[in-house]
Amino acid sequence: MKRIVLTLTAGAALAACGAAGTTPSSSNPGSGNGASTSATVSSGTTTLGTVLTDTSGLTLYYFLPEKNATVGACAAGCLAAWPPLVVTGTPTSSSAVTGTLGTVSIMLNGAAATEVTYNGWPLHTFASDSGPGQTGGNGVEGTWFAAMPATTSTETGATTGSGATTPPPTSAPAATSAGGYGY
Repeated sequence: MKRIVLTLTAGAALAACGAAGTTPSSSNPGSGNGASTSATVSSGTTTLGTVLTDTSGLTLYYFLPEKNATVGACAAGCLAAWPPLVVTGTPTSSSAVTGTLGTVSIMLNGAAATEVTYNGWPLHTFASDSGPGQTGGNGVEGTWFAAMPATTSTETGATTGSGATTPPPTSAPAATSAGGYGY
C-alpha cells in the first residue's frame, strides 16, 4: 500500500513540474483557472503577505525554470497543474502592482496563446488553489513561488512579504523505497 502511494505521489509531483511527458487532460487549462480575455493583475492578502492575483483573486505563481520568459519550461502535464494566466489583448494591473506586465507566446493545447508576464516571469495559477487567499503552490518542488509586487526579474526563490528573498531548498525530499512494507 505504501509503495502505491509513493508511486502515485511521485507521479503527481513529476506531472506538476512538467517532467512527465503526458498530454494535458481534456479540460483546457487556458479556459479554467488563470484564463481571461482581458487579464487584470491585482494584489491580495494571504498568510505569505501581499501576493499578485488574477481577476478571480487567485494567487499567481512564477516557476524558476521560466526565468526571463523561457518558453516551454512548463508544458504538458505541468500546464494542467499550473494553468498559465492567458490574455487576449493587453494585460492591465491595479495600482498596487508596480512591476512591468508583458506577454509571451506559448502553445496551449496545440493552439497559440498569450501568457501574461510580470517583470519577465510568466504567471500561472495553481489548480489546487480553489479561492482567493490560498497559496498551496508556494514552494512546491522548490521551484514554484507566489509572485509578489516586489518580485523582480532576478528572483532565485520565494519573496517574503517584507521584500526579502528566501532561497529555495537545495533539493526536494526524495521518496525512498527500501522494499517490503516498512512496518
